Amino acid sequence: MSGLGGEGAFQWSSRLVSQCAGNRQSEVANRQLRGGCERGPRPVVFLRVYTPHNQNGGFEFRADVKRIWDEFQRIEKSRDFGNLEGGSVEQHSDRRLQLHHCANYAAVLNVPKGLGHDPKSSADFGHVPPLRLLEFGCGSGVLSSALAHVMPDGWTIEATDYSESLLARARQRFGCANLCFRFLDVRSIGPERLAGIDAVLLLEVIEHLPQDEAAGLLHRVYDALPAGGMVVMTTLDRAAFPRAFSGYAPHFHEYTYRSLSRFLQDRRRSPFETPEVFRLVSERIVSDAVRAEERGGYLWNRVQRLILSLGRHHAELGAFRGWLESRLFRLYSFLPDRDRFDFEGYLSTLDFVRSEPELHDRESFGLVAVLRKTGENSPR
Repeated sequence: MSGLGGEGAFQWSSRLVSQCAGNRQSEVANRQLRGGCERGPRPVVFLRVYTPHNQNGGFEFRADVKRIWDEFQRIEKSRDFGNLEGGSVEQHSDRRLQLHHCANYAAVLNVPKGLGHDPKSSADFGHVPPLRLLEFGCGSGVLSSALAHVMPDGWTIEATDYSESLLARARQRFGCANLCFRFLDVRSIGPERLAGIDAVLLLEVIEHLPQDEAAGLLHRVYDALPAGGMVVMTTLDRAAFPRAFSGYAPHFHEYTYRSLSRFLQDRRRSPFETPEVFRLVSERIVSDAVRAEERGGYLWNRVQRLILSLGRHHAELGAFRGWLESRLFRLYSFLPDRDRFDFEGYLSTLDFVRSEPELHDRESFGLVAVLRKTGENSPR
């Protein structure tokens, strides 16, 4: 998705309205989350993927978040505002939103760890086999680059988008041996394009598509993936919000744990045989996001959506909208932080919940879906 790159979750407009109004968010006490904090070696097996959840209270996941965050912080902000579909995450002033996206990429690291591992044996615990990843909608490529710098040895990532301008800038800014940027139009993807791919990444993509288009994309990916391949998908979770939809202009449909699970279990929409949906949780991130939306973010999103709708029907207004949004993003990126961001405090509240995720509506800010193609009982 052009300009997407897993970078379009909570509304940048909520932050802008809150900044302009001078609202200061109150500090929420740091607390360890309940779900997923059992002690003792209790491995969970799903889809041949061994996940050491609850081994150490989420320590491994938070360590991966911090490594990606540290790489992300080393990257200089781009002054090119060509990503109008939600903006580029490094250009946002909302550090909480940036942490949200770093957590998405940390989930990518955690899902495949121990692939093929025998949970009865501890001899090769933590072994991570070589994997070849292909990311749809890399946008500016900044988080793809951060992920590439912390991935295990033997992993490679091909970051794709259908915006040639975004890809050209990404190639200029980022480069390492295990990362490449290539053009890809997912509407015409075929088996030859995914040959040898172990996992497809759809990070913050599905909410940018109408549900029928999302279903069509999943069918095309399923048909093109080799047997044994998987999809790792992330999207924001609306379960804790008072409204089912944020009104955010680039989004078509937003999900909760239950609605995404139903969508993926419907074989007419998703042909993957055994979908699993997990949760990224932080009570502090959720409470801050809900507060920002209630303090004007929702209203501003609706105004943006109206302007976007008018632009789609009138070419002159559409061109003006692009010009205006690029300048609003530029203005927004220069807004100072209201307070020093308490990264360690936020980090301490994060967890990747894979055990009974349905119990965590109130503190879930993100969903992680894992879809594997077994090749069995494929729908006609």
